[in-house]
Amino acid sequence: MGKPDQPRDKSGRWIPRSGGAFAAVVAVSVALAAGPGVIGSSGAGSSAGSTVRAQGAPKGHAKARDRSSARTVLRLEQRGLRVERRVTSDAADCAAHSYGLVREFFQEQPCSALYRPLFEVHDTRRDVVLVAVAWVDMPDVDQARAFKRLVDRHGTGNVTELSRETRRYRNVRFSGEYYASVRNDSTVINVQAQPVSRAGAGLDLAEQVVEAVISG
Repeated sequence: MGKPDQPRDKSGRWIPRSGGAFAAVVAVSVALAAGPGVIGSSGAGSSAGSTVRAQGAPKGHAKARDRSSARTVLRLEQRGLRVERRVTSDAADCAAHSYGLVREFFQEQPCSALYRPLFEVHDTRRDVVLVAVAWVDMPDVDQARAFKRLVDRHGTGNVTELSRETRRYRNVRFSGEYYASVRNDSTVINVQAQPVSRAGAGLDLAEQVVEAVISG
C-alpha cells in the first residue's frame, strides 16, 4: 500500500507526507512489533450499534480467530469519535478474500484465520472516514513475516476491504496513504483509513483513526 514516491520507515511502512499525528503511528507500530502487544476484508453487514462477537483476544497474544471489534470501537469513542457502522466478517480462506499478489501468496501459503471489521467514523467537524482492518493468522512466524513484507509493499494488493463486498461504499478505493501494519508472533494486522466526506476534509481524522486502531 502507499504511493510509489512515498518515504518508508526502517520497518518498511509507508509514511504520508502530511506527517504530524501519523508519526506517532510509526513509533507505536515499531514498539508493538518489537514487544508482545498486538495490533495488524464474505462479510455479513449490520447497522450501527449491532452486536459483534463478545469473545475478546487474550492479552498479549490477540489472534484473528479470537478477535472482537468491541475494543477498537471503544478506543475510537474514547477519542470523541462516533462509529456509525460496524460490519465484521470471519473467514478461513484468505485467498478468496484478497486481491493482487497478496491473493497469489495466500493460494500458495494459506492463512489459518481471518477477521475483518469495517468502520464508518465521524468527528465533531462532520468529517467521515472509512476504516478497514484485517487480522490475519498464519501457520507460523516465518509465513507471517513473509506476508507482512509483501502487503507493506506498494502495489501488491491486500486483504479485500469489506467495503468492496457491501453495497454502501462499494466504489471507495483505499489509497494507502493512511496505512500501518504490525506483526505479533504469527498474526499480522493492518489498518487503512480513507476520507469519504467533502473534498480535502478528513485527513487529520484518517491519521487519528489509524493511530487509534494500530495502538490497541
